[in-house]
Amino acid sequence: PGPGLFIIIIIAIDSSFVMMKFGALVERQKISLWGKNLGDEDLDVVIKVLEESKVLEVIDFGSNKITLTNDKFVNALAHNRTVRGILFDGNKIGAEGVQRLASILKSNHTILKLSLSNNQILAEGARHLASALVTNRSLQFIDLRNANIGDEGAAYLATSLKGNNNIRGLRLGGNNISDKGAEKLVDVLESNPVLGGFVLDDNPISDLLKKRYEDVRSKGEDLRSKREVDALKMTIAEKDALIAARDEEMVRMKAEMARIIGQIDSLKSNFESLALGNSSSGGKVGFA
Repeated sequence: PGPGLFIIIIIAIDSSFVMMKFGALVERQKISLWGKNLGDEDLDVVIKVLEESKVLEVIDFGSNKITLTNDKFVNALAHNRTVRGILFDGNKIGAEGVQRLASILKSNHTILKLSLSNNQILAEGARHLASALVTNRSLQFIDLRNANIGDEGAAYLATSLKGNNNIRGLRLGGNNISDKGAEKLVDVLESNPVLGGFVLDDNPISDLLKKRYEDVRSKGEDLRSKREVDALKMTIAEKDALIAARDEEMVRMKAEMARIIGQIDSLKSNFESLALGNSSSGGKVGFA
């Protein structure tokens, strides 16, 4: 066979392989592509899965070479409404990649967990992420360990979290955050106790500030627990009120039904009396 036939065979085999991978992935709720040596140019199948999957909830891109500079991938993720968790730990994502990710988070409100640990996003990347947190109301857990955001990045995040009531966990270990940046984070946690605790391990923070942080975090947990109990009590009270209203409606409906039955019985009695009168008079009606 000529060389053209070999090319056709190779293309056919490659196409079949890609389709097989897509068919296997599109039905999964969780996809792990950890350590596959993937770059931005290797995401075509994943893009198709993001576009067509109805069940995908978690996708793990850990330990690859992704920079988030593939426009098709970014667009597919922006329009996906099933993914709840996306993990980019240990890639090559910098400030530019986080800027693209932040644009996604401003319109996508289904992602609950985002992990960017061990990426050099720096303070500029933290600034982009912070801008998304001002309007995003879905993210609950963010992992930024070893992202080298420093005090400047911590300050950006602290500012954006002042009005955020959704974050339940923010991991900032190993970011070279000193008392200068950590104090801003503790301040916002103290002023907004609805927020979950920040993990600040492996940062050069003084023992005094660590103690203050633990005190603030503990008070916040107590307050959140109380609010959860109050919310539960409110839910129970609302259910009791609904049940009482339903019972009252049932009583009203029974009374209305009894009234209607009484009217029907009265009409029936009148009709029977009329029929009996006609029968006794031989069906004739007399005139005076």
